[in-house]
Amino acid sequence: MPKNVKRRNPKSKDNWKRPPDNQIPMFVRSELDDYGLNLYEFRVLAHVIRRAGSKLDSKHGCYESQGRIAEFCGMSQRMVLEVLGVLCEAGILRKESHTGKRTNVYRLNPGSEWKHPKELENIRQRRKSPKTKKFQEKNEQVNETEAIEVEVISEKNVLAEEE
Repeated sequence: MPKNVKRRNPKSKDNWKRPPDNQIPMFVRSELDDYGLNLYEFRVLAHVIRRAGSKLDSKHGCYESQGRIAEFCGMSQRMVLEVLGVLCEAGILRKESHTGKRTNVYRLNPGSEWKHPKELENIRQRRKSPKTKKFQEKNEQVNETEAIEVEVISEKNVLAEEE
């Protein structure tokens, strides 16, 4: 489990009803199942789709706040923010401003707008927190400096051997 996620149990409704016996409670298309979403991305996407409804139009969307999504999905608000960013950058969802409200609207994009699943890991890496990026950049600089120092020492050894 990522470090920024506190284990939480998803909130269930008091008025929960059992699914009908003659209907499958959930259907996941193979294109989505094979896409490579992690469990957080899949959970948030399922919740957004459920809230948005079954139509891909401008009237339907998930109007819930990130805090509310976090509560229902059993994860931190920060994790929801990161996951929504990945899903939007991957083209699966789009974020729109909700006029006059503080919350955004998240809508499912048509499959033709989804990026190839091979890009998903790069998207996740790019979306890491700035602190992590700075740490990685600093490590890269240290590694470059160490490589230069090793090269200088090697050159000195070669020169010493030649003398």
